[in-house]
Amino acid sequence: MYRILLLVTSFSLFSHLSLSQDLRTRLGRSFVNPDSADIIFELEKVNLKNAGDSGIYFFFYAEKFNRAQDQNEKAKEYFLKSASLLDPDRTSDMISLCYIRLNRLESMAGNWDQSLFYSQKGLENATAALDTNYMGYALLDISVVYHDMEDYAKGVEYGKKAYNLLTEFSQGNPTFEAFALNAIGINFDDWGKPDSALYYHFKIIENIDQLDSTRISFTFNNIGNTLLKQKKYAEAQSWLETAVSVNNQDEDAYSLAANYTNLATIAYNLNDFGKAYIMMDSAAKYVEISQSTEKKRDYLYEQFRFHKAMSKPEQAMAYLEEYAILKDSIFKEERVKLMGELEAKYEIQTKERELAESRATLAENEVLIGNRNNQLLLLLVLILIVLGVAFFIYYRQMAKNRHLEQEAKLQAILSEQETQKRLQEQRNRISSDLHDNIGAQLTFIVSSLDNLKYIELSKEKMASKVDQISAFTVETVNELRDTIWAMNKDHISLEDLQVRLSNLINKAQASCPNLHFELQFDEKLSMDQKLNSMEGVNMYRVAQEAVNNAVKHSGASQITIWLGTEAGKVALKVRDNGRGISEQNGLGNGLSNMRTRAERIGRKLILNSSAQTGTEVCIL
Repeated sequence: MYRILLLVTSFSLFSHLSLSQDLRTRLGRSFVNPDSADIIFELEKVNLKNAGDSGIYFFFYAEKFNRAQDQNEKAKEYFLKSASLLDPDRTSDMISLCYIRLNRLESMAGNWDQSLFYSQKGLENATAALDTNYMGYALLDISVVYHDMEDYAKGVEYGKKAYNLLTEFSQGNPTFEAFALNAIGINFDDWGKPDSALYYHFKIIENIDQLDSTRISFTFNNIGNTLLKQKKYAEAQSWLETAVSVNNQDEDAYSLAANYTNLATIAYNLNDFGKAYIMMDSAAKYVEISQSTEKKRDYLYEQFRFHKAMSKPEQAMAYLEEYAILKDSIFKEERVKLMGELEAKYEIQTKERELAESRATLAENEVLIGNRNNQLLLLLVLILIVLGVAFFIYYRQMAKNRHLEQEAKLQAILSEQETQKRLQEQRNRISSDLHDNIGAQLTFIVSSLDNLKYIELSKEKMASKVDQISAFTVETVNELRDTIWAMNKDHISLEDLQVRLSNLINKAQASCPNLHFELQFDEKLSMDQKLNSMEGVNMYRVAQEAVNNAVKHSGASQITIWLGTEAGKVALKVRDNGRGISEQNGLGNGLSNMRTRAERIGRKLILNSSAQTGTEVCIL
């Protein structure tokens, strides 16, 4: 839908293996130097070593046709070829981009069913790759498709799904979030709910400091469009002129077609028909360049209303006929309704003119002719009403059935994908935690037991050795219980984490009565706040490792666990007043394990240590 904007998006997430990266970088020059694109493509043919490289090549080759505006069929052909060759393990983001482009190209042509199909394919790919940003993008694309099909309730539903998914993700793309807000807003706007539409459009403006204004220029047009429908013409015109100024920088034909159509609507509503003609001419130019069925539909409908406002029924009839043909394959009942209304009005004007001409020569038959014409007119109106109602009911039911079928298929796909994603994430978390902790500890226990067979010990030493192995086994069982505790929950509240940390402190205090342990909580924290299970268990493990290291190596008299908030996120700190890390022995693996756990949940592990102040381990 936003072709120029999406060309910029192409490079925002490219970060893979060096060879593919180099090929992308070289082919990416075709964007910067379009005049040299053919030479670049010819030179790079010899560097294609496998199917994945060919997929990257065909993606950029397809973009060349995509930018040409009038080569849509070629663009679709090569985007499909690229998607079939790209490696989903290394270039899943490029596969998602292929389906985004295909969605837009089909939408431009008015092929809503095919557009929805490609959105679903993009959602499948992003879900398999656990790529939350592109999952959100696929959902917002579905929202836009439902908008174009005029099913605004579904459009709002999927737009909100996309927005919620992106905002709940800690690394959500701000531009994608803006696109999701826009999808919600345009659905509310055409649904006849202007206050809701403006609310979501202005949420984009609130975050404009984080965005490139050229990438959200559609927001200025959409705000103006909503204000126009509320007949706030002066305000609407100001927003639309801003949109024209921004879109002219990139020569965005799709957006300019919408801008000038809306400016023409304002002009004829203010009875400035001369300006309306000029704006309509500009709109026609950009509709032709963009090749957008949606923009052509809007343009034709406004031409119909424009000529209707000027009391030119014949021209209005012509534009309405062209508009109805364009929409005929989707909503035929609308054509019947509007055509019937205008035909009735035009018939009345024709009969009145004929009646006025005949009065001069046939005065004696005036009453008879008038009655006959009135009877014919009444019969015509009744026939049109009956036909209109019949067509409306039939095609409305057909459209409803198609929408229900599509929704059922999409819901089944989304449900299955969501289930598979949750299962995969759960398996990965359990596997990693069991491997890193329980597996290593059980291996140590087995090894210790095996060693007992080969050494001779006194009864007292043997009992001591067995007691050590028993204690280590109990510790392993406790860690296994901790892992099961975390894995059985989708989310862990801070209250749950507090209880576990308290238990850790109590055990440590019992083992080391000469040390002072303390658990501190920031007053700003809410005990109802949730962490996902992976965050909860890894924070607990880091605290456990840091306390064990402090007890064994630091020579401290006091150890404190602090849980609070920094930069809007839950933070963990373990402090001791010992001699600092420089004098500690055997701490390398412990630090490595803690750093790995922090990175696993998208956090950083920071270590502050000195001989004077002791050691502080932080997860931020």
